[in-house]
Amino acid sequence: MISVTGKNEALDLLNCKADAERPILRPRTHKGFTLIEIMISVSILSLGLILIMQGLAKCVNILRISQSNLAATLLAEDKMAEMEIAAKQDGAKAFLGDTSGEEKSGNLELNWQIRLTPDEEYENLNRILATVRWKDGRNNGSSVLSTYLTIFNDK
Repeated sequence: MISVTGKNEALDLLNCKADAERPILRPRTHKGFTLIEIMISVSILSLGLILIMQGLAKCVNILRISQSNLAATLLAEDKMAEMEIAAKQDGAKAFLGDTSGEEKSGNLELNWQIRLTPDEEYENLNRILATVRWKDGRNNGSSVLSTYLTIFNDK
């Protein structure tokens, strides 16, 4: 007759034997990646690089347009200042109408027009409207500035 503790020992021996017959999952002995893992990694990396390069190209284009727009705005401000100085020296009546011209700076072509018009409501108030159109390769745009100038004719 087997005692209760003997039964437990027999069951333990059977369990050990069953464990010994079961194959043990061993970790991979070789280190490295499979071909499919490398192909997936390279494709994800190349997709990311393509997206980054497209973003950089758009940023460069936007920067070029911004630079052209800034040059047009600075030219408009410069021409408006010239008009103010000349109008204060010679009187606004000499400059009523349009003044226009062209300038070129590298690939940037600038066409500007300055218009000085008297205000209908106020006698000594004149409006200066500066319009600069620019073309830089395929990109083009315009910049419009407006201000008012008060000129008192003491003559």
